[in-house]
Amino acid sequence: MKACRHFKGDRPCKYYWIDRSWNCFECEHHNPYNERILLIKLDALGDVVRATALAEGIKKKYPNCQLSWLTVKDAVYFVESNPFVDRTLEYNTENARRLQFEKFDTIINLDKDPKATSMMMSFNSEDKRGYGLSSEGHVVPLNDGSKYHYNICLDNYGGKTKNQKSYQQLIFEVADLDYDNEKPFFELDSERFKNFKESFLYSDDNLQPLYMKDLIILNTGCGPVYPHKKWTYDGYNKLIKRLSKDSECVVLLCGSKSEVELNKKLYDENKSDSLINLTDNYSIEEFSYLIKMANVIVTGDTVALHIAISLGTKIVSFFGPTPHQEVNLFGLGIKLFREELDCLNCYDQFPCPYDGKCMSLISDKDVYKSIRRILLGGTY
Repeated sequence: MKACRHFKGDRPCKYYWIDRSWNCFECEHHNPYNERILLIKLDALGDVVRATALAEGIKKKYPNCQLSWLTVKDAVYFVESNPFVDRTLEYNTENARRLQFEKFDTIINLDKDPKATSMMMSFNSEDKRGYGLSSEGHVVPLNDGSKYHYNICLDNYGGKTKNQKSYQQLIFEVADLDYDNEKPFFELDSERFKNFKESFLYSDDNLQPLYMKDLIILNTGCGPVYPHKKWTYDGYNKLIKRLSKDSECVVLLCGSKSEVELNKKLYDENKSDSLINLTDNYSIEEFSYLIKMANVIVTGDTVALHIAISLGTKIVSFFGPTPHQEVNLFGLGIKLFREELDCLNCYDQFPCPYDGKCMSLISDKDVYKSIRRILLGGTY
């Protein structure tokens, strides 16, 4: 018989201290799980966020399972905030060794990198789905459901361009699960969010009452892996000038440490009461609060996009080196891309012979019109 999900193994559960009963089988909270499932999705942050949809799908098929998720430290916040995940494990040496001694009914690995695939082969389960390593050290699909995703990733121009399945559809196939339009999802701490919102909107430091304005986030970052996903400085600069003429909105400049210099330049050139530079000012949790508060976020294909989808925030997004068709906005906004270009989905694998044309051809006028369309309640 599997252990009760409340029992940690080395100390009484929390209900023992309430009921003072040593007889677990007579406890009204006794809830043994049927299956033990391990999900490995380490990074990148955006992919971890959009993979949270899979946790709901797993619990639909295995409603009484114990679902453990192994991920990197920076992604722990999103995983442990997902109500369908029972146990969140940070990827480190201690937990990797610990998991080698545990037995799972099913292990699902969504990552193809060496550390994830080598762990997959060393962990104990008779049912492994996703990716592992061959005896030659090559990444291989371990089940039939993984083969389609594996094959299209070998051919960015052909496979990735022709593929019309969303990321969620692809990972559900990898996990041998039926996809039922599950969305990425994690929960905000309601009390912490309330306090943050009140502090931000009603702060004496603000030059105008923000609670009366439309908050528009311009997320200028894209992460270091695919730098050509970033929209142009000229595009953001012209967009800010257009938005500054709208007295009903406030623009929040956001980004990570990599965007400090860029956003400072944008801010210095467009200083006004309706432009606030928040670059690298907040933790990932606080950044999630900002996205939840926003009326619209303008962003490329990065973690901010997937946070916005998870939280239901309206979106204007742009795509070039990565496939727009893999991103389902679930009716939350507008995707901008230049479909006439035959070099989309290149994934920045080579120096761009077109000087980043896929992003530079996205005009500030189109982005502005998309923002206005959303704010005015238009269809999209």
